Amino acid sequence: MNDTVESTSEPFAEPPEVQERNIWLGARVLAGVTIMFFLSFVFAYFYLRSLNNGGRWRPPGIDPPQTYGYVIVILFALSAGSFAFANQAARRARTWLPLAGAGLLLAIAGCVVQGFEWANLGFSPTKGGYASVFLGWTLLFTVFALLAIYWLEVVVATGLRHRRAREGYVPHGLDAASFYWTLLVVIGAATWVILYLL
Repeated sequence: MNDTVESTSEPFAEPPEVQERNIWLGARVLAGVTIMFFLSFVFAYFYLRSLNNGGRWRPPGIDPPQTYGYVIVILFALSAGSFAFANQAARRARTWLPLAGAGLLLAIAGCVVQGFEWANLGFSPTKGGYASVFLGWTLLFTVFALLAIYWLEVVVATGLRHRRAREGYVPHGLDAASFYWTLLVVIGAATWVILYLL
């Protein structure tokens, strides 16, 4: 006699709505941590600028290439918009994968352009307070962006994997990933205003 009982469902699996709620809770906590983290750079920027010890805040010639800044912020904004539209399309049971894929490619392109900007800066972090804040802020923002892009890629890859198996399949976390990416892009736009325009 076989005592093994096979079950067709996982006994400890969470209902889909619980999993989605947990992902949203995690996204909100992550959003709060991200905002607090980048507020430290806002403080550092304005504090060091107000002190301007020995006139070393921003010596002449320490200016980031404006064109790169414009291109980066535009690519990230288009990416966030594409993901937001993909999220709305998924909620209405419409095709969302092409929009999400385009958003992912635009986000990666933004990080690549950021790398080109660093290669063409013309200053190092030792060239005053502005230079150190600029490089630290943009470097850590790009790290956050790459981690968020990985999350977006997982969502897109999951959608691609199941697109034929289940019609209209939307992976868990698309909504939360779109929310977090949009928040990060808003922080990036604020970064651009402070570092390039002020």
